[in-house]
Amino acid sequence: MKNCILLVHASSFGASPAGNEALVVHWDEWDVPTGHVSLPSRLADDLISIRTEHAAWAYDFARLVVDGREVQDHLLGRESSLSMWWCSLLYERHPKMTPNLYTIYKLRAVERLLDAEGCDSLQLAGGDTAMARALEEACRATGRRFEWIAAAPGKSVQGPVSGGGVLRRLYAVCPPVVRAFARYVHWWWSFRRRMPTVRLPKAPDGVTTATVATYFPNVDMQAAKAGRFRSRYWESLHDALNERAQALGTPFVRWLFVRFPSPQMTFGECLALRDRFRSEKKDGFSFHYLEEFLESADLRAAWKRYLSLRRASLAIEDKVRPAFHFTGSSMNFWHWAADDWAESFRGWRCLERCLQQRGIEAYVRQAGPQQWTIFPLENCPWERMLTHAVHETGSGPVYGAQHSTIRPTDFRYFDDPRTFTDGRCKDFQPDTVRGNGASACAQWRDAGVPAERLGQVEALRYLYLADTEGGDASVPVDGQKRLLVLTSFFRDETFAHLTLLARAVQAGLLDGWNIVVKPHPYLPVEDELRRLLGRRADEMTFADGPIADQLVPGVLVWASNSTTAALEAAIKGLPVMVMQPRDDFDLCPFQDVPALPRTATLEDVRQALAQASPLSIASDYLALDPALPEWRRLLAL
Repeated sequence: MKNCILLVHASSFGASPAGNEALVVHWDEWDVPTGHVSLPSRLADDLISIRTEHAAWAYDFARLVVDGREVQDHLLGRESSLSMWWCSLLYERHPKMTPNLYTIYKLRAVERLLDAEGCDSLQLAGGDTAMARALEEACRATGRRFEWIAAAPGKSVQGPVSGGGVLRRLYAVCPPVVRAFARYVHWWWSFRRRMPTVRLPKAPDGVTTATVATYFPNVDMQAAKAGRFRSRYWESLHDALNERAQALGTPFVRWLFVRFPSPQMTFGECLALRDRFRSEKKDGFSFHYLEEFLESADLRAAWKRYLSLRRASLAIEDKVRPAFHFTGSSMNFWHWAADDWAESFRGWRCLERCLQQRGIEAYVRQAGPQQWTIFPLENCPWERMLTHAVHETGSGPVYGAQHSTIRPTDFRYFDDPRTFTDGRCKDFQPDTVRGNGASACAQWRDAGVPAERLGQVEALRYLYLADTEGGDASVPVDGQKRLLVLTSFFRDETFAHLTLLARAVQAGLLDGWNIVVKPHPYLPVEDELRRLLGRRADEMTFADGPIADQLVPGVLVWASNSTTAALEAAIKGLPVMVMQPRDDFDLCPFQDVPALPRTATLEDVRQALAQASPLSIASDYLALDPALPEWRRLLAL
């Protein structure tokens, strides 16, 4: 008999449980004693297989028959042919939008480990009631013995939880429908009432317009001051589009904006910027937020659909709970998915996406046939709504183009291959998926994206790297030691990074270093660093503007876990060290580079500062031809 002991926060017990011939597995530790198993490390080995199981489940669940109808039909709602299942948090599978995914994946990794090692019993040390119940049921289904050793009274087995403010905590405990109504009121007052319903301007005779859907207002502010619209998502493609417009004698691109909050600009300033681009009309034929196409009837229809989905989700909830397990698995993960189910079909996310879909469909009807429609592909729900609406109306081809990088843990990029051919869902898939280099295309190809739909275009965001010269960019130009700290869009990993940075400063590890902190434009960090360091924060420089201005020879880059700017630094030949995630998925953009220093402790920082060196990145990792031959071919420019 072989027993498996799963330790969850084993330090809570004073001494780790032990047993003869036991396989000891550590739930959240990377560094474990010889002979023990690190579950995070084991999950990293099994990640692609579990990700494939997850994508297959997301497709199969839609086809599950309940009371004579498929789940996707139950979750269709009124006046739509695109099921809300395909636009749900559960289908989106974003590690940050659905943070319980990490627990779900680790539980599946435990189950796979038990099978691989031939264990016939499992002993859980720590954890909570939900975890114990799920493991016990899985063991019962597979004939294994199970024992739970709960933590000693008064000892926590959970990490610290940030409660947020009073309003945030109150919001969290409200029923989903109350949250939806509260957020709707906020949305209507803050945004909708300031965007009157509009009609799209008609194109000149003989001119067929094209659509670029993109997030706004992430733009080049220097260009904006001159009345030029230059999105950071599309960079030099603007030049190629303008060349075509000059040949036609008129702008031909319609820009459809997806609203995204910016700490640098108020919404009023965003509207003023949009209005200036409209009046100048130098870089597009029309500029509109998708909410501008909503009429009062659309608001009513969105609410009716929301209420219909709420009723439907409640009606089938008990019947679909047993199906929350991957094929071949006995581990039911409903407990960790229940909140996402509720938010997707009766919370604000449901109502928000009902509103988005109405706005998108109204835009597509008004725009009519397009030369093409493109968007920065991240497999978000609004992308599926737009693609479906264009295909349903026969308004032209749709292209999804990768904006940044793709990591193995970017689950929402990886759909089950059947979604490209199934008659009920193929319309929400782009006609072609375009990666920005060999790495992305290889990942998509391995995940089953059909070869006839997969291609490559130049990496617009990274084209400035085409001018990178060879040589060791890590050599200081003036003898000074420079550390560039790059933080991320995500609050949890950014604050973990800032905490370790502050500890390193206080421990004297960064004495003599010139430290520049470059935050993500959507997450300022100066106040947090001043809270952590007090006056010592004055020793640092806080930078803004393009990241390229900071990636200069002689700089050592220390990046948060997920920021893709670390890749830019590596391609420029700079030494890079990246934060190791704690109890979360690894979102490092180049985690398969074995020489990459990872930091989680002060000792890691000490070693990385002493040993970091330029990394070896494949020359075709990104497509970096400034002439944009593939983009010009794709868009007939």
